[in-house]
Amino acid sequence: MTASAPIPFTVIGGFLGAGKTTLLNRLLSASTERCAVLVNDFGEINVDAALIRSHDGTTMSLTNGCVCCSIGTGFLDTLARLLDDVGRFDRVVIEASGVGDPWRIAEIALVEPSLRLDGVVVLADATRIATQCEDRHIGETIRNQFAKCDVVLLSKCDLASESQREAACAVIGAIRPAVPIEPLSALTPAHQAVFGRGRLARFRAEPVAETVDHESDFRRWTYRRAGRFDRDRLAAAVHDLPGQLLRLKGICRVDGDDRAQVFQLVSRNWSLTPADDAASDVAETITLAGVGTANLPSDHELDAILDRALTAAA
Repeated sequence: MTASAPIPFTVIGGFLGAGKTTLLNRLLSASTERCAVLVNDFGEINVDAALIRSHDGTTMSLTNGCVCCSIGTGFLDTLARLLDDVGRFDRVVIEASGVGDPWRIAEIALVEPSLRLDGVVVLADATRIATQCEDRHIGETIRNQFAKCDVVLLSKCDLASESQREAACAVIGAIRPAVPIEPLSALTPAHQAVFGRGRLARFRAEPVAETVDHESDFRRWTYRRAGRFDRDRLAAAVHDLPGQLLRLKGICRVDGDDRAQVFQLVSRNWSLTPADDAASDVAETITLAGVGTANLPSDHELDAILDRALTAAA
């Protein structure tokens, strides 16, 4: 690639918990090209420490020539800085917000001469997408994510029943007839699933008639406490969390475990896994970030539920 050639630009979309970051982890760890990857949440990226050349809290540089930048609130600024570094990267990959429209990000490549839109890839959780699309609170947001994608990757197929997989394909096909729908497994090469998915006939950039604010349909909640959770009490508290809470994730301490734990919740499914060494070095704190529908109960009510899971010492 010459310095003047436009850089392939790929957008990965999908609703909360669909598996976008898992796919990005695979891309970063196995890429044979120099990729610049912009993500919404740096805490989810889990690259082998041996592959990290440097890490300043905003940008993670890897020994394979890739970089991973946290978007934060400055997406355009971050992208501009990457594009100023002419010739350093072979590709740019963007992880769209779980409640955002990936096409709105893709349109940047249609008006920026240094970029070439390589494809819009949307992930869908095969176990839940049919139900999610019919949900009156989140259905419209999810359906809009499929509206102009080039391919849909069905994640978690190994956990889905045959009827769930069939329902997933049916509902997506009804929203977007003829869009390719492909199963995504741990054996699928990440670069094959993501890169080169754009078609010759592209949608044109559309004028924005009004400001689209997906965040107005959702509410965020952050839970911060000193101390630790009791594992059994935490299980009970998670059961009591309201259905409007769609996603909750972060770092916590659990009584009886020396290492910090990564807490993940998608709908009613949750897990605790040991955090990396850097997270384990932090003080005795709990920090969880959640996203729910606009009718999510108040922070005070949500805090009270998780407070019941704290150990007596906390």
